[in-house]
Amino acid sequence: MNNSLLRLEYHLVLKEIANRAISGIGQEKVEALRPGWNSETSLKLQAETECAADLLEQGIHPPAGSLDELKEITDSIDSGIIILSPLQLRDTGNILREMDQFVQSLEKTAIEDERLLALQSYCNRIPRLSKLSGRLLKITTPDGDLSPGASPELTRLTKTVDRLERNLSKRINKISAALSQSNVIRDSPPTLRDGRYVLPVISARKGEVRGIIHDRSESGETVFIEPSQLVEDGNSLREALLDLDFERRKILREASLAVREQSDELKTGIEAVSALDAIFARVSYHKEMKTMFPSDGVLSLLRLRHPLISPEEVIENDVRLPEDWKVLIVSGPNAGGKSVLLKAIGLAVICTQSGIGACVSYGSTLPFFNRIHVSIGDQQSIANHQSTYSARLREQLDMLNDHRPGGFILIDEPSAGTDPLTGAALAASLLDYLADADNRLVVTTHQGQLKSLAQGKPGFYNGSMNFHEDTLEPDYTFTYGIPGSSFTLEIARKMNFPADILAKAETLSGDSFKLDRMLEEIASIRSEIQKRSEELDREQKEDKIVRERQNMELESSRMELFRTKNRIEEQSREWERSINSKADALLARLAKTEMPEERRRIRSEIREIAVSTSGTTLKDEGKKSPDKHIVQGGWVTVSGWSGKGRIEELGKDYAVVILGNLRLKKSLSDLEAAVPPEEKPVSSDWSVPVQTRIELNLRGMSADEALAELDLALDDSIVAGIPQIRVIHGKGKGILMRAVVSIAKNDKRVASFRQGRPSEGGTGVTIIFLNVPKES
Repeated sequence: MNNSLLRLEYHLVLKEIANRAISGIGQEKVEALRPGWNSETSLKLQAETECAADLLEQGIHPPAGSLDELKEITDSIDSGIIILSPLQLRDTGNILREMDQFVQSLEKTAIEDERLLALQSYCNRIPRLSKLSGRLLKITTPDGDLSPGASPELTRLTKTVDRLERNLSKRINKISAALSQSNVIRDSPPTLRDGRYVLPVISARKGEVRGIIHDRSESGETVFIEPSQLVEDGNSLREALLDLDFERRKILREASLAVREQSDELKTGIEAVSALDAIFARVSYHKEMKTMFPSDGVLSLLRLRHPLISPEEVIENDVRLPEDWKVLIVSGPNAGGKSVLLKAIGLAVICTQSGIGACVSYGSTLPFFNRIHVSIGDQQSIANHQSTYSARLREQLDMLNDHRPGGFILIDEPSAGTDPLTGAALAASLLDYLADADNRLVVTTHQGQLKSLAQGKPGFYNGSMNFHEDTLEPDYTFTYGIPGSSFTLEIARKMNFPADILAKAETLSGDSFKLDRMLEEIASIRSEIQKRSEELDREQKEDKIVRERQNMELESSRMELFRTKNRIEEQSREWERSINSKADALLARLAKTEMPEERRRIRSEIREIAVSTSGTTLKDEGKKSPDKHIVQGGWVTVSGWSGKGRIEELGKDYAVVILGNLRLKKSLSDLEAAVPPEEKPVSSDWSVPVQTRIELNLRGMSADEALAELDLALDDSIVAGIPQIRVIHGKGKGILMRAVVSIAKNDKRVASFRQGRPSEGGTGVTIIFLNVPKES
């Protein structure tokens, strides 16, 4: 890493990113990351990060978890190892399967192919070795051992060994139980020595047990004897174990050879996946730090933050420079944040061109730079006989000797460590030369001669770090356009320098001190103006938010009214359909039944429907213009009713319509002219003949018969809209008259009644007036 990147502490940013990589190889890739000093490389790095961010949003990430283990395996193969362990084979199978699944996920992703091209070169190098992976996983167990079913022969030999071991264990336990009665063996179970089943026999009594001695205890008091009767079976077990070990080694050798044959592809895959691991580590940092990739344009860094300062402590700054900017000269007090700002700007540039992104907000822009030179800090070296100033001059010489245009140069205190007057003159000449060579510079200084360069010189601009004069504390905020005071004497006064020394210093500084005073006043005025401007902007934004909210509420109210209107209209239409359907059904039943009680009940329901539908048209429908084709005697349809009716009486804004056996009074807006039916109907499509009577003769009937007929007549008249009935009951003994009067007094259908006049039949007649519904 070159000195310029080191002085900006770029390596510390890379360390933060490397900690987010999964594999050690991925971490190494991160730490080797360098900015793209040509636009193609820079844009490629940015595209990689943006594409990986899209994949991460979909839950796709590279299989880097076992990458370091796979690297160790390929290194072992390269070193000449012949047989890999079952665990190594298992790890190889796992990562090969994960690689295959990763590529499959990419093939199914919803990301556009053009976006995916940024990572395509890495993905194409990932090996697709699903057969090898399946084989390695089949012959090994999840805990890293060889599977008993790795081959048919291994399965057979494993069963043989298990059978022999069970048989030997059973037999030696039986022998042990028999010998323990005679105190020949120790009070401990049989055990194994060199793979042979043995008994712990007391040394003094070893002659009592025939067999082969395989071991002796450290004390010498116990010998471990394999009973002679088990020797043959022990030999069979030993032979089976040798066969089993041979078969295991054969399987491992063949699998290791298969891995060795794919070694080159595995190395290519390691390289590709580790590169992706490093890219996804950049994405993790990019998301956590909320970095942005500024658009191409002038240097305009909004809410610029130093990435190595914690979010709780960092101060954000807007650094906006004009299009003709060549040199920005930043001044201000010591420890006021000039160097931190310089590094923050430098890191924004190199992190953008490294595919990491700058710690800025949306809307920021940056020009592209093909290199960076940085001179920050004290580089003096006693060993190299190099003073602070000579070290600076060497760095500045490197800048002058790089004749390429398009560079970005950061210099902290270019003339520090030498005579202020001649040092400032040399620094001014240096800045002129570098700017004329088509470079862009940001410089910090305390020297008034350099501050004055920006006065009237095209492309040179001042900036300053703010300082609270009352507390003599910096606030680390940047102000563009004016130079800053160093507050030299003010800081000395705060540190209790003698007053007479400070007074003499003010006299000696002359115009320089006055200039500092003017800069303080300008900065104070500008700060106040900026504060008022921000308050005005905030008030305007709040007003705008209030207006937008009110407009949204108004629009929401309009939409709710519209939905309510539609809902009511739909309910009305549904209600009309329901009423018509119910009326049709009731009238059909009335036509079929002959039972008086049933007919009365149906007529009562029809009467309720007639009452409920009277005047039920919607207001907006009522405003409909009357049909001009409605004439006396003409045929019409009635809103809310099925079938056709005929105009009996035509008024100014109403009509009386005969609809089947009903006589309705309706507003003209509820009527619509209709074509006369081919045959003159006695009733409408849905009505039935109703015996409508205006006179009822009850003479000769019993009281019960007369009351039944009167009840039917009342129903018929109300349905037909007839307001009164002349009931003839005769004089006689007055039985029928009393029955009729009793009904007239108590029936809710009757509005009033009276005795007939002489011309109407006198006391032999009762006139009944009905509660006929009023029709609109």
